[in-house]
Amino acid sequence: MKKSILLTLLLSIVLATSAAVKQTKLRVLYVGGNSNFDIVSNIVDSLTNAQSVKERMASFEAFLKEYFTQVTVVNAKDYNYRMSYDYDVTVIDGEPQPLKPKEIIYEGQMVKKIVYAQYFPDDFDQPVLTIAELGETLGRRMGVKNDWYCLCLDQWAHSMCTSHPIFKGPYKVNITLEERPTPDGAKEYAPLLGQTLPETTPMWRVNTKGYMTDRGFKIGMVSRPWGYEDSPEAEWIAGGNSSKSIDAMSLGRHANFFHWGFAAAPMDMTEEAKPLLANAIVYISKFKGQHVIARKLNENISTRIEARENAYRVTADCYNSYAESIRQFNEASKHVSDSVKAAKAAGKKLGKMEEFYLQWQPQPIPSREEFLREMAGELFDKFGTDEKAYADYYAENTPYFYGLSDGYGLKLDEDAKSLQIANNDLRLIKKAIELWQTGEDTAKGKRILQRYTLLRYETPEQYAAWLKKNEKKLFFTESGGWLWLVDSQDANVEGNDYSILDKQEERKKPEISEKTDRMNPVIVSALVDDLADGSKELVVRIKIHPGFHIYGFVAEQDPYIASTFDIELPAGWEKDGDMELPTFRTDGDYGTTIYEGDVLFRQRIKGSGHGKLKLTVGYQTCDEHACLPPRSVEFAFDL
Repeated sequence: MKKSILLTLLLSIVLATSAAVKQTKLRVLYVGGNSNFDIVSNIVDSLTNAQSVKERMASFEAFLKEYFTQVTVVNAKDYNYRMSYDYDVTVIDGEPQPLKPKEIIYEGQMVKKIVYAQYFPDDFDQPVLTIAELGETLGRRMGVKNDWYCLCLDQWAHSMCTSHPIFKGPYKVNITLEERPTPDGAKEYAPLLGQTLPETTPMWRVNTKGYMTDRGFKIGMVSRPWGYEDSPEAEWIAGGNSSKSIDAMSLGRHANFFHWGFAAAPMDMTEEAKPLLANAIVYISKFKGQHVIARKLNENISTRIEARENAYRVTADCYNSYAESIRQFNEASKHVSDSVKAAKAAGKKLGKMEEFYLQWQPQPIPSREEFLREMAGELFDKFGTDEKAYADYYAENTPYFYGLSDGYGLKLDEDAKSLQIANNDLRLIKKAIELWQTGEDTAKGKRILQRYTLLRYETPEQYAAWLKKNEKKLFFTESGGWLWLVDSQDANVEGNDYSILDKQEERKKPEISEKTDRMNPVIVSALVDDLADGSKELVVRIKIHPGFHIYGFVAEQDPYIASTFDIELPAGWEKDGDMELPTFRTDGDYGTTIYEGDVLFRQRIKGSGHGKLKLTVGYQTCDEHACLPPRSVEFAFDL
């Protein structure tokens, strides 16, 4: 009997061994440090978070040792980029110490300049796979396209390019698709591009847990899709279930950096998805010795797709859809508000979201003219409410728009338009050289060549020689700065050196003003007003740039940050009732509310005595494309 049991055990061991994964000969360095909890909510204490870090690192270590022959595990605080040169692939799941820290330069509340943290030198050419938000954190200074479109990726992938090598091997990937509701954010964005998305989308489950179903679970990150593949060293591989556009990227490669946007450790991944992660590690190893060519140094840089979006925003369809959404919201919110007020009158305890609706006011519906003034900006002064004029303008000028490497929005290139040659047509560069060489219009030729290349030659003959040498290798990138670059991994090739932008004396920084813009979409001001009854009122005004919003109530299912008003009163003073809130509207299906436009928050206070009232306003700003890091503004008033 004992011998039979022993034989059975030995047989099971042999079968288990024979069924084990065949390891790939790769040296993998795993850099850990993240926990399984999201970076925003602070839902757990430091001890629990530290324990989670250990569990997560152990999970990755076991997974990597299952698939690869040599695995080394270090904590991010002990990592330096030079270590990567001793390995075939570095998997980064924790934020290392930067070579140079991030610096934000303010003038008052206004952001004057952002200098991102540096983790790698510009010529870093070792294969790296980043987990979730680390693609943004580590790559921003270098211009890696794996940027922060939204920290809102959940468990599911969709729209996968299943012909891509990571779906083919070396490990077999089984894909079981499920029809799931198309994300609301994707459906809201689609009309801007003239699209209508179906109610459901086939999706593939990557993680067994997600922030939508497991409160406080680590959130994944999607990157901006537009312009991602406009350079030869970048590949869009898969989308994911997020609150952004349907093509928001969950999996992709830019040069030697692979973006794995999903946040779960292997312990919380599906059995179907684990081989895909292993394949992605094998795949990125093939790009050892390569580096980024087209550098996305301004992650919010406009691409030509924005012209299509702007053209839709000034249509009657867009206005009617917006007006109808407000009408529906007001109708639904009135019903909720009436119910909440009745519940309070009956003595029922209200939740946080219900308390918001006690102060609900109908959102006013702007006239079409008011709407167009906001959407069209300066063009409204030209075209007013003439929809056809706007359509003709965008149709005529789209080939000649370009985005600013240190600004936002599209600008019309009158030089290219005068020649009737699109800026992504190489004939424009040839014509510019000709204008300079012949003396027909030297100034125009120079402007075009400096606008669309990283060359600063002193003669047109030098440009002509460069063009002749590289013509077959040239490509045009919008996300990389609206430039003609050379498809070459030679770090010293002429025409790809972005440092020239820092050396340009004519490259001016945006002027600081008290007007909102896309770099400074929110301005907060505050005052203390004396009221007729002898009490005082703290008034907070938040001016929000068109197209942006901040948050009021945030549902647990959404990964955003609610606006906060921390009021510290001196002795002898107290709040008189609740803060009076401005009109808000809902965003998504879970009850999250947002503020837009120019809004006022009022808090009455009463008391006597002298001292300082201290106010800290915290908020997160988002638009339809992305969310900015949270900010806070402090004020102090004498009472």
